[in-house]
Amino acid sequence: MHSQMNLSAAQFRILVFFYSLGDTILVVPGSLTADSKQEAWIPAILGVGVGVFLVWMYIKLSSLYPNKTLMELNEAILGKWLGKFVSLLFVASTLLFCSQVLFYVGSFLTTRIIIQTPMLAVHILFMGIVIVGVRLGIETIARCAEILFPWFVIPFLILVFSIFPQIHYENLQPLLEVGVKPIIRSILVFTSITSLTFIVLLTVFPAHVAEPDQRNRAFFTGSLIGGGIMIIILLLGILVLGNTYTRIALYPSYELARRIEVADFLKNIEVIMAIMWFLSLYFKTSLYYYATVSGLAQILELKNYRILTLPLGIIAVTFSLIVYPSIPYEQTWDRDTWIPYSLLFGLFYPLGLLIVGKIRVKHSASLSK
Repeated sequence: MHSQMNLSAAQFRILVFFYSLGDTILVVPGSLTADSKQEAWIPAILGVGVGVFLVWMYIKLSSLYPNKTLMELNEAILGKWLGKFVSLLFVASTLLFCSQVLFYVGSFLTTRIIIQTPMLAVHILFMGIVIVGVRLGIETIARCAEILFPWFVIPFLILVFSIFPQIHYENLQPLLEVGVKPIIRSILVFTSITSLTFIVLLTVFPAHVAEPDQRNRAFFTGSLIGGGIMIIILLLGILVLGNTYTRIALYPSYELARRIEVADFLKNIEVIMAIMWFLSLYFKTSLYYYATVSGLAQILELKNYRILTLPLGIIAVTFSLIVYPSIPYEQTWDRDTWIPYSLLFGLFYPLGLLIVGKIRVKHSASLSK
C-alpha cells in the first residue's frame, strides 16, 4: 500500500516540531525536576543532543531503502513473516501510545478547564477530529500543521514575554548540587518522551517526503527547534515557579501560564495558552494514529487504510479509559516502566534493524558482483 501523497521538507519539519513537543510540555517539567531539581535544564540540553544522535540513526536506517516505509523495511530486512510479526508489535505499541496521549488530553481538560465534563466525552470528541484528519491523509495533516504553526508561535511568545518580569534567577541555585546519577536519569526521561519515539516518523519519512536534498536537514532542525522550545519552557518553570512547585504540580507549564499578569489587564489567559498544548497533542496523536492504521493496512496488504480508521479509533478510545486507571498509576508507569519500554522501542529495535540491514545490503552487493 503506497500513497502518492508527498510532503515538502518544510511541512515535515513542522510535523517533527509538533511531534517532539506533544505531551512533552505537560509531562517533562515535573518529571525532570523530580530528579534534577533546579538543574533540570542541564539534562534537557544534553537530552536534545542525544536526540540528534537518534535522528541520525533513524536517517541511516531509512537510507537503506529510501522508498520504503518502516513496515516495508521490516519485511525487507527481516523477511516476510518475521517482518510482519515485528510490524504487528510496532502497530500495537503505537495504538497504546495514541491511547496514552488521549488520556493526557482528557485528564488535563477535566481537571483544569472543563471539570464537570466526563472524560469519555472529551476522548470521543478529540479522537473524532484525529480520525477525520487521518482519513484525509498525511498530506492534509501536514498542511494543517503548516497553517496552524503561527497559532503555536504567537501564544508561546506571549507566554515568554509576559512571564519574563516574574523570573527569579536565584531559583537556579545552587548549581551542580544534585550529582551525576539524577542527571543521567533525567536525560533518559527527557529522551524517552521527546526523541525515542521519533521512529514513528519513519512511517512517513523518507518515502512520503519530497526534496531528498533537504528532508534530512528538516528532520534535524524540527527536532532541534522542538527541543529548544522545551528547554525554554522548563527553564521558565524553574525560574518562575521554583523547582519545588514545578516538581509537585501536576501540570507545571499550565501553572506557569496562570501566573501571567501584565498591568492588571492581561491576566487569566491560561486557556489561550492551552492552544499550544492542544495543537502539539493533536499532531502527535494524529501521527501515532496514522502509523497505527497505515501500518496495519500494510501488514494486511490492504489497498487503502481508511477502512480501518473508525474501528481502530473506537479501540483507541476504549484503551484510553483503561490504560491508566488513575493518576498515581500513570506516574508510576512513567517513572518505572516507560523508560525501558521506550529504549526497546526507539533504540534497540531500530539499531538491530540497522545492523541486520547493513549486513544484508553488503551481502546482496557482494552477490551481485
